[in-house]
Amino acid sequence: MNTIGLITSALDASALRQKTISNNIANVDTPKFRASRVAFEEILQKEMNSRFSGKRTDERHFAIGAQGGIPSAKLKQEGHIFQNSGNGVDIDYEMSQLSQNTIWYQSLTYGINEEFNLIKTAIRGRS
Repeated sequence: MNTIGLITSALDASALRQKTISNNIANVDTPKFRASRVAFEEILQKEMNSRFSGKRTDERHFAIGAQGGIPSAKLKQEGHIFQNSGNGVDIDYEMSQLSQNTIWYQSLTYGINEEFNLIKTAIRGRS
């Protein structure tokens, strides 16, 4: 699997998660609002577990195993209700998720910068 492509997809998921959490927080007092979540890690894990692929000896044979690319994040809506107004936003949980996502995004940007540094080193060569 392409490391830079995977990190880029994870960064996209983190950006979507940031927007989603911010939207949840903005609607904390909106009656009957349901919080949304971003699913990426679960999709990635499922993709990684199904990476087995068999060797095709003839193009007419069926492909065995996963042939997909890098997964992308998906939005899902929560069903929990935390307030009498029917609102499904827990502000404490959202704030902790916001902090966790910020740390994750920073880690991903560090990781992609390191990947590009490795590529630059390989192109320039060590002197």
